[in-house]
Amino acid sequence: MTTLPLVNTGIGAPPLADAAQAPDAARADAHAAFPGAIGTQAAPSGPPGTAADLMARYGAEHDLHPLAQQQIVYAAPGGAGGMGAIKSQKGVPDADTRTWDVSKTSQADIDALKNSPDKQQQRLGHTIENAKASYGDLLAKGARIVVTMNEGNGKEPVMTLTAPGFDAKLPVRVHTHYHGDNATVGDPEGSKAGQNSRIRATLARDPQTVFILPECQNATPEVDGPKHDNGYPADWGNVKNQAQTTDRALEAAGISKSKIEQETVSVHSRGGSVISKLLHKDDGSGSKLRADRLELHDSLYGSQGDVAKWGRSENGRGAKVIYVHGSNPAGRDQEIAKTFGSNYIRIDISRQKPLDDKNNPVVYNGKDAQRNDHVAGHKGGGREGVRQYNPDPHYQTTGRFLAIWPLPNRGGT
Repeated sequence: MTTLPLVNTGIGAPPLADAAQAPDAARADAHAAFPGAIGTQAAPSGPPGTAADLMARYGAEHDLHPLAQQQIVYAAPGGAGGMGAIKSQKGVPDADTRTWDVSKTSQADIDALKNSPDKQQQRLGHTIENAKASYGDLLAKGARIVVTMNEGNGKEPVMTLTAPGFDAKLPVRVHTHYHGDNATVGDPEGSKAGQNSRIRATLARDPQTVFILPECQNATPEVDGPKHDNGYPADWGNVKNQAQTTDRALEAAGISKSKIEQETVSVHSRGGSVISKLLHKDDGSGSKLRADRLELHDSLYGSQGDVAKWGRSENGRGAKVIYVHGSNPAGRDQEIAKTFGSNYIRIDISRQKPLDDKNNPVVYNGKDAQRNDHVAGHKGGGREGVRQYNPDPHYQTTGRFLAIWPLPNRGGT
């Protein structure tokens, strides 16, 4: 077993709640179905001559575009002219079969998804919109992002991101990442977990890396970032099959499986529950989790036994496991270390070089910043602004080491 660096271990503690957990049911349900939804009823016509009446009769008598035919007019009580908000009756009909190219998706299509009564379509719309905003500069330089409602992820959105200069004819290194609490796949630079900055750094170093980002089933419409300190417990009950998720995501991006040179799966915080869910759905072969390299970013909140179980399975034997320890209780990785032996590497945030303006620079310092990320060595009291990732050790695990290669030497980086 390779250990980076050696630390004391203790008796495994019982599973605890996620260190980053900030339950907020109201936030998770922020985009609940429109309260006046009529379901499959015909659109109300409203009083004769009103806008509602005219719209209903026009839609019935004319050959409208299929999307337009599904619009229902809701009369807003007391509203001028009786014209209320427009919502889709059945949602976008081909949403779950289309490959949504983010840079080519119109705002009208995004709005149609966001206004759908189907919550999965709502999350799809928000994912596309947030990805366009958070990675717009990379898209302008030639990066590509596609999003699908992926069966392996329970029909929740999965985002596939390739770098400017990516060549589908060359070998690729695939990285599938399951985020933790408070995060979304569309988070911008300056999110607490820092995944956007790590993705950018990785793509700049290796344009042949393909990032696949599955979304959880209760992701908030709002991203976590400098202007919004997001808080909710990620629910990964939608996960069905990581291998299928990755294959479908590659297919949507036009990338052949035959080009895969290395396959990494990473989990952060509550994202570690994905491993348990996959193993519990498995036939014992470990086939629903496929990786040459498994990154565990402070994710041992009860999944450690299942990680070890996967290591003893046909699909898990021979994989390399990298455990980045931030604040998980001591000893939780003991069984994993024993199972993977020389293929196990541990990195401890407590043994790394202190944070500074170089390894965790400020990315936003506007007056509307919702965080003030002080780093060690700075005098307190003044505003430093929002850095690439939150200085808490729990978030440093991803902010410093997501997709890191080569691995740091003993003593840290």
